[in-house]
This record gives sequence, C-alpha cells and structure tokens, in this order.
Amino acid sequence: MNPETLRVILVRPEEAGNVGAAARVLKNFGLRRLVLVAPRLARPQEAYKWARGAEEIVEGADVVEDLPRALASCSRAFATTRRRGKHRGGFVTPDRAAVETVVLAEAGQETAWVFGPESRGLATGEVALCSDRVVIPTAPEQPSLNLAQAVAVCGYEIHRAARAGGDAPRPPREATLAERSALYDHLRAELLRIGFLLPHTAESRMAGLQRLVERSRPTPKEVRLLRGLARQIGWAADRAGLPPEEDGPPEGTD
Repeated sequence: MNPETLRVILVRPEEAGNVGAAARVLKNFGLRRLVLVAPRLARPQEAYKWARGAEEIVEGADVVEDLPRALASCSRAFATTRRRGKHRGGFVTPDRAAVETVVLAEAGQETAWVFGPESRGLATGEVALCSDRVVIPTAPEQPSLNLAQAVAVCGYEIHRAARAGGDAPRPPREATLAERSALYDHLRAELLRIGFLLPHTAESRMAGLQRLVERSRPTPKEVRLLRGLARQIGWAADRAGLPPEEDGPPEGTD
C-alpha cells in the first residue's frame, strides 16, 4: 500500500500533545500524511515533544482552513464518530473500513480518515461531508476515546489490512468528494425549483438522496450523467417559467 494515498485529518485539534502523539502513531504504522484543519493549539511546540521520533510528520503536516479543502481530491473519506443518530446514516467498523482503504490505495485512489476535536468530535455537517462513518466499538460505560488513541486504533487496523494484502478485484475509480459535493448542490438547486424539495424539508430529503448515491460509489462518468439530469431539470423549469434559485446551480463540466 502506498502511504501517500492516505491522509489522516485532525479537525480543529485543541491539544498539541494529541497532534504529536497522532504523528507518532502514523509513523508506528507506516503512514505519514497528516492534515490539520483550523488547529486551535495553545502551545503548538508541545507537539514535537509528544511525537518522539516522528517530528518530521509534525513538521510536514499540511494546515488548511476547512474540511472541504482537505478532502477535495479524495475518493472516500471515513469520518470517525461515536454518535449513531438517524441523520448520520449507517456505519462500519475500523477493520472493514481499513480493508476498503487498502483496496482503494492499491487502485491509486486517495482516501482520508477524519477525526474531530477533543471536546466535541465532528459536527453533523462535517460528518455529512464524508462518504462513510466509522464507529470504534467500545464499552457503553466509557464510549469516548482520546483523539490520539482513536488514531492509534484506526492506524493499527489499516496497517494490519495492508500487511494482509489480498487478491481483491480493483474497484472502478470513484468520483472525488468535491465532484460529488458539486452534484448534490446542483441537484438541490434544481429540485427546489420544481418543488420536489421544500425549503423546510430540503436538508433531510437531500441527506437521504445523498446516502442513496453514496452507496453506489459513483464513478466520474456517473456523476456527469447525474449532473446532466440536473441540467435537464433546469431546462424544463426554464421552459415552464419557474424562477431559478437565488444562488443558481453551481458551475460544472459536462
């Protein structure tokens, strides 16, 4: 498995020690791409103390402003969460997600594992930006893991899956998360125009539609097909004299 295909993303981390410990874990398990989204570290130099032999991973970490930017070129993103609300969709365990990660990596497709801040974890909207949800099975008396511990559990499973290898067939190339996000924005705009979506229910109905599409793991060609469907809906709405959405559909290629 090429470690360059996998990035570990820490969203708004608050403790420099956890950043350093996560970097050390990445090196323990043969990984090296660390991304920090809007870090809130009071004493960032503490990260180097906790990295202990993996200081170069801290030094080379990418720092970005928001999660969409961190995920843009990825085909899949695994959001780690302990909450299983009805609006968060289904979930997989780390071992299953690790196998999928390795299969995608062998096909040259980029993936991300996303971890939320220590105090609250990932917000529902941040989980929605990811294609999959990962829940680490824990005892109900203490379900929450420390951030670095969660990275360690997932890193171990990825390392184990990579060592096991296997003869899984190469999957078709999936559209990137950025391409899929643009599709959902486009569909939402046009479906609101024709009344399939209503403003007060659009969020929940679009979440269901998004889960339906995500289960199919669409290829770039399939995303273009659905964008064409959205454009045709817009054309029919124009002929019917329906006003466009205030912001209009997003731009995109055929």
